[in-house]
Amino acid sequence: MTTARVPLPLRRLGHAALGRIAPGLAGRLATDAFTSSRLLGTRPDDVPPLGAHRFAVPDAPDLRGGYLWGDEGPTALLVHGWGADSSSMHGLVAPLRALGYRVAAFDAPGHGVSDGTRTTMPQFARATRDVLDALGDVRMIVAHSLGAIAAVGAAAGCPAPPVDGLVLIAPTRTLTGVLHRWARSQLRLRPRIVALVDQELHRRTGVPISHWDVVGLGADLDCPVLVLHSPQDDVVPYNEAEAITTGLRHARLEAMPGHGHYAILTAAATRERITAFAATRSASGPATTVHVGPAFRQELPWSCRLP
Repeated sequence: MTTARVPLPLRRLGHAALGRIAPGLAGRLATDAFTSSRLLGTRPDDVPPLGAHRFAVPDAPDLRGGYLWGDEGPTALLVHGWGADSSSMHGLVAPLRALGYRVAAFDAPGHGVSDGTRTTMPQFARATRDVLDALGDVRMIVAHSLGAIAAVGAAAGCPAPPVDGLVLIAPTRTLTGVLHRWARSQLRLRPRIVALVDQELHRRTGVPISHWDVVGLGADLDCPVLVLHSPQDDVVPYNEAEAITTGLRHARLEAMPGHGHYAILTAAATRERITAFAATRSASGPATTVHVGPAFRQELPWSCRLP
């Protein structure tokens, strides 16, 4: 969640002043800042990464498709975090390909090559589910940071999740927690304005932000979950990973000391742990996979778990 490239002290002063004289407007502008998704205000080149080819994601107008490495085997899907793009996950492609997975990645709405400069968690989660639909035989999802909420929400969106293993790297548990940490560290918003942002997000999306909770969304998830997190993470507190591990039925937490929130993605230890976890899943034989097509969506709409 980012704001425009105006010096932070000036942004804080502006929001503080506006909060006193026009709190409603301050809440709406703070919501715009919270949903901004372009960290640097730039976009990557719209060309496939080395060794990848494109795949289409039908009925997802806010996505530009995705990238796929390999043509055969069960699929592992990589889900990036907020303000990043699919390139942040590229270091995990080779280890998963070596295990026989074909590997997929995509740029969420308002990220990477996808259109827009803002997005919401419902958009992110729906896009992840659309990608799962387009790919079909997805056995593994590896998600980073806030992408963990989108991934779990998509995987557990209906009674038959199409995956049999999840890896959550430096995951955040709740969108509410993200909002409160962002409000304190970025704009130093008063509690009244934070409450207005909460309300405005609900109004815009039709979903309360309290819905976006990895533990709540994944309560019925029946697959192994590997959680990797660094106690030194200065973006997402380590206790978020502890809460997720305690709350999900089949989750295991492995501490990754000495790695920051972003450096953990490129750490050799991360690749080793993911490889070991994925190898046990790929060696366990074919999983029962249910493809959620349009007819099933009409019968069991997103309200079954994912708005």
